Amino acid sequence: MWFIIDDQMADDRRIRRLPLATVGLWVKLCVIHSKGVSMQAKDPAAYPGYFDKLDLKDAGGTMKQLQQLIDSGLMEEHDGGWRPVYAEGICREPRVLTEEQREARRKAGSKGGRRKAANQKAKQTSGDLPENSQANGEQNSSETGSKPSSKLLEDSQAKTWHKTDTYTDIPSPTPPASTSKQTDTPDAGFDRFAEAYPGSVGAKGRKTETEARSLYAAIAGNPVELGRLQTALRRYKRAVNDGQIRSGHIPRLNTWLRDQWKTWAPEPISPPPIHKHTWNCEHVHQLMDPHEDEYDHTGSLREGKPSKWYLACQACADELNNQQETSKEKQ
Repeated sequence: MWFIIDDQMADDRRIRRLPLATVGLWVKLCVIHSKGVSMQAKDPAAYPGYFDKLDLKDAGGTMKQLQQLIDSGLMEEHDGGWRPVYAEGICREPRVLTEEQREARRKAGSKGGRRKAANQKAKQTSGDLPENSQANGEQNSSETGSKPSSKLLEDSQAKTWHKTDTYTDIPSPTPPASTSKQTDTPDAGFDRFAEAYPGSVGAKGRKTETEARSLYAAIAGNPVELGRLQTALRRYKRAVNDGQIRSGHIPRLNTWLRDQWKTWAPEPISPPPIHKHTWNCEHVHQLMDPHEDEYDHTGSLREGKPSKWYLACQACADELNNQQETSKEKQ
């Protein structure tokens, strides 16, 4: 995937008003986001679709610079983080190739390679004729003496035209029948994760590898935690590649999963608090206010004698809470 900047970007008023360092930060964040989107196409858990404060710090930026980009309309908030806004005249939105497009490109490259090899073989064959070809040629000419030279040239070209001008007549191997994609298993997920980890995992079946596999399985059981783990690994690899962490200080995978991965993971997004209905909440009022005149309002909670209006509203609140709990259990 390419992040494409428009050649008119320097003349855009939004860019001209920004400091040069802020423009450089914007380019770097866009590249990081485009790379993440490309990774997300292969593995949805590899990138959450936005960057957060830790990503901003890794890129060498500050919140002041980020606010300048937001005010200029080049960044926007998304799911507790931020992502670029692809503005016309500045840059183009990255395009992810589909599997059909990738397969078409692979086939085109394969056919082009076969055509090139056929051309080279045809040239080599024409340049390495044996010495007795003249005798054979004389014999053949006596047999085909009735044919004009132009006809012989056409026959020769008919045998080799598909090698030099086009590849349409070159037989292509029949692709194997596609098999249905199998459901990913925890072991397969761990193997890919261990392969991406920049440090050592340990010999297969040994204590360190077995512990790492067990820790990964415990985390992967929760999709939310698995997403945080994938983000943590991406950040950790970037820190190693940038030289922030020396190769000699990278722990084994089991140690990293046990003690360190959460320090590199984004903060978990807490679910919104569940509203508990009361006799005086807005939802109860929406249901009960049209019937308020039907109930007696005389009474006192302090004296332990609530009014019929209060009791009816409280009964409505209890009913709404029960419905809310039932729908939550079904989910």
